[in-house]
Amino acid sequence: MSALVLGVIPARIGSSRLPRKPLFPIAGRPLLEWVWRRAMGIAVFDAVVVATDSAEVADACRAVGAEVRLTDPAHPSGTDRVAEVVRAAEYAGFEVIVNVQGDEPFLRAEHVEEAVRLVREGGWELATVATPIRTRAEWLETSVVKVVRGDDGGALLFTRAPVPHPRDAEPDFRDDTYLRHVGLYAYRRDALLRWVALPEGRLEQIEKLEQLRPLAAGMRMGVAVGPPAEGGIDTPADAERAERLLWNQSTPPPTERAAE
Repeated sequence: MSALVLGVIPARIGSSRLPRKPLFPIAGRPLLEWVWRRAMGIAVFDAVVVATDSAEVADACRAVGAEVRLTDPAHPSGTDRVAEVVRAAEYAGFEVIVNVQGDEPFLRAEHVEEAVRLVREGGWELATVATPIRTRAEWLETSVVKVVRGDDGGALLFTRAPVPHPRDAEPDFRDDTYLRHVGLYAYRRDALLRWVALPEGRLEQIEKLEQLRPLAAGMRMGVAVGPPAEGGIDTPADAERAERLLWNQSTPPPTERAAE
């Protein structure tokens, strides 16, 4: 029998670039509702729960039928928020956990499925997703996190720097050598709890990338390569872009699980 999969959407009310981000209205719905609805439509999840530090966000979630859990507002990261949920007795039966970013209304089912497969069947403690970089501008952009994979498909490095960096030629973006990290994580339960117990590492402090913490500690993270996806929502300009895209899509009906 396959291990049960729990999707957790961490949603912090504070945001420096987009105030009250989870509740920010996009195409007639709060951003977080779009994310939750997208996650609820992904068949690999046996359950989906929102983890938030805000009673207001929790009330908004309950109003649309979402399962929600209030978590400690002092958590330094979404990963810590996910771990608090996983420690609760009612979620003890879930062996695979997926951290769904709360600002990703265009989450792709195939990305989730591949990350889960790497943990369920591939023997990885942790798994994430990357998509090919196709332009020099994207490769050079420091806001784009790059990942370098080993021959076994595992992560060797996450960085904001343009890597790999060819010594004697221009980079060739026609294959999957140059990869952009997608901030989606699948974990074995024990691996997630080990991750959050680790101290913040020096590489993590320098790059401001929390995924460097388990990597530096020797934890193994598989990287699935998938098709490109729309970016997350960090700024008002991102919200405008998402609104245009979502208005062009049909309004999603309530999911069966939401109606139960």
